[in-house]
Amino acid sequence: MKEKIQALAKAYKQAFIADRRHLHAHPELSFEEHETAAYVEAALASYGIRAVERKAETGIVALIEGKNPEKKDDRPAR
Repeated sequence: MKEKIQALAKAYKQAFIADRRHLHAHPELSFEEHETAAYVEAALASYGIRAVERKAETGIVALIEGKNPEKKDDRPAR
């Protein structure tokens, strides 16, 4: 599992760096981050994350499901 995570991090590294650079190059005032929210929504959609909901105009909540979302994890929380 660790190797898979490392491989995915390496594969997406340049895209995440580009996202960070874009966001820092286009700052917006607090509670007025309309362009930032739109950018984040588009980025999430490009990664296949479709369960996205806007909160208070500029907030975003995304549901990222695992391989088997219907399977419940019965392990106790750590």
